[in-house]
Amino acid sequence: MVSRRGRPRSTAVREKVVRAAADLALDGGPGAATVDAIAKRAEVSRTTIYKWWPSASAIVLEGLLDSVRDTIVRPPGSTTVQALEHHVGALFGLVADPAVGPLLRNVIAASASDPAIERALMDQWITPRRAAVAVTLRDAVAAGELPVHTDVEVAVDALVSPPYYRLMLGMAPLDDAGVAALVNTVWCGCRGAREGAGS
Repeated sequence: MVSRRGRPRSTAVREKVVRAAADLALDGGPGAATVDAIAKRAEVSRTTIYKWWPSASAIVLEGLLDSVRDTIVRPPGSTTVQALEHHVGALFGLVADPAVGPLLRNVIAASASDPAIERALMDQWITPRRAAVAVTLRDAVAAGELPVHTDVEVAVDALVSPPYYRLMLGMAPLDDAGVAALVNTVWCGCRGAREGAGS
């Protein structure tokens, strides 16, 4: 969430704005959720929006992440592998959602030619989800489950890239068994590095 100086954002106004942005984006794609359109639907001024958000895309993605934030929270009492399966499985579930998937696909496509959308996508969606998986892996390293030289960023890439790859190419998402196999492959690869480092 983008932090702005000045008075705190009104919860009621924030909810109206992010809901308006989400509705517009779901109806007409991210291009339909302009600041003017959001302001009109939410019945707030452009000044109010720019006081608290840098762009319309940031609003759309903030609302999207807000609505599914529980998917990046590690389930209480879960093992590392269970937590990774939760993160990856939840992401596959989101890209398969008939409301979320097309919106996310459009935002990703639009980010290639719009720096504002690209920044919003990274700040409001990609970075928080990657961070949640990275924390889980670093905790595993700290607990001795993975070798200290584990390349966490590469492991994160291996785990979270497949959902986006399948989304953008129109491929079916992995089912639960596929998610478990993906996580197990990456997990075993990271653990196998322990033996490889000593050879």
